[in-house]
Amino acid sequence: MSVKEVHTDSDYQLTCTHKGPNGGLILRNKDAHFALCGIAVGVAIYNDTDGSNGLVTAVTDTQVTCTLAGGAANTWTNGDTAYIYKTATKDGFLSAIDTDRSRGWKVVKGDVLDEDGFRPEDADLDRQDKNTFGPGQPERR
Repeated sequence: MSVKEVHTDSDYQLTCTHKGPNGGLILRNKDAHFALCGIAVGVAIYNDTDGSNGLVTAVTDTQVTCTLAGGAANTWTNGDTAYIYKTATKDGFLSAIDTDRSRGWKVVKGDVLDEDGFRPEDADLDRQDKNTFGPGQPERR
């Protein structure tokens, strides 16, 4: 039987340490390569040290501008740890696909499945017989 597998943005796209002046809204790190790593305007950013979070408003290769709220100072301090995600919210929806977890294959549109959710080539013809171990296996005595 297939199950809808939903993928969320629960793992950050990039993490780095702020290496710039204290008290600003610009996260700076000359080694981060923010733009090259695909960081975009509108994605979620978390200041793990401060406890604040917000959205990216501008990106260059060495800095990210953002608005922060919900933390102690809501600014960047040298040494703060940042986590940047792929969507506007952590755990935001990325994609979904039907997957048959018991067999390890994905169900795609157009697949023909029998009433038990098996592909015809994967069906165990004697699965209803409780005296067999599995496909191609000997019967129990």
